[in-house]
Amino acid sequence: MKARIILIPALLLGLTATAGATEYRFIAADNSPETLMCVAAGSNKLTKLRMQITESNASARYHANSIRCNDKSIAQFAYAYGADKAYDYLASHSRDKNRVIESVTIKDLSAAASQNSDEIVYVQVSSR
Repeated sequence: MKARIILIPALLLGLTATAGATEYRFIAADNSPETLMCVAAGSNKLTKLRMQITESNASARYHANSIRCNDKSIAQFAYAYGADKAYDYLASHSRDKNRVIESVTIKDLSAAASQNSDEIVYVQVSSR
């Protein structure tokens, strides 16, 4: 009986944490390698991102500091959409100005639950 009493609140907390999660769908404006890198970074597809960087014959450091996705560095773009694996990889190759200064934010879970959980992001890329 005690096990059930502890298990039920734990399950409810787990469901509450995932209720506010937003799933993003990235649509590339074109098929350029840089745009595809932005889509892979925002989608947190690290293997695909690394493969595209390798195929481009330029270093990861070059791409991390020269590609801008929707007016953000590619690392900042990945961070903005919760792509933690891609951000960690790109931040390790980025200059300080292209990284994110992390801070703590407090979100209202009840407001997040009422928002649409599927958002489309159009990706535009510019290189320096």
